[in-house]
Amino acid sequence: MQKLWLFLSLTLLFLVSGCQNANQGAYDLRKDQTAPNYMSNRGENKQRLVEDDITNQNPNFLDLKRTGSGSETGGGKETGEDINKAKQVIADSDEFTLDSVWINGDRMWVSVYKKGMQSEQGKVNAEARLHRKLIQALPRYKIEVRVKEDRR
Repeated sequence: MQKLWLFLSLTLLFLVSGCQNANQGAYDLRKDQTAPNYMSNRGENKQRLVEDDITNQNPNFLDLKRTGSGSETGGGKETGEDINKAKQVIADSDEFTLDSVWINGDRMWVSVYKKGMQSEQGKVNAEARLHRKLIQALPRYKIEVRVKEDRR
């Protein structure tokens, strides 16, 4: 009998304590003006976009907007100008078609296409000719040239 009374009293206690907020209804985050709203983009919690500050984080990212906000010692605006210079050297040669130009620190990787089939020695000679022209135009980089066959 004591166990029954104990069980009933605990059940009654749980029912009474669970019904305290019966007249308030469910919690509504939209109506709560005192809690900070981290999910919203409105108000004073505006965060800056990553794109606005990405050139200041790593000097190897290109400054595509040409604002010069990247690192001024080897990255940013000069890097974009150096890539354009390498593209211009390749375009002036009339022998090669540009595939890609990459810069990372003091190294530049250039990939180009050359029309027709090539022997291994012909490919090495073409890489040497283009390497010589690029070193003359951009002496501050260690340039790696890769010539691919364009079979179209």
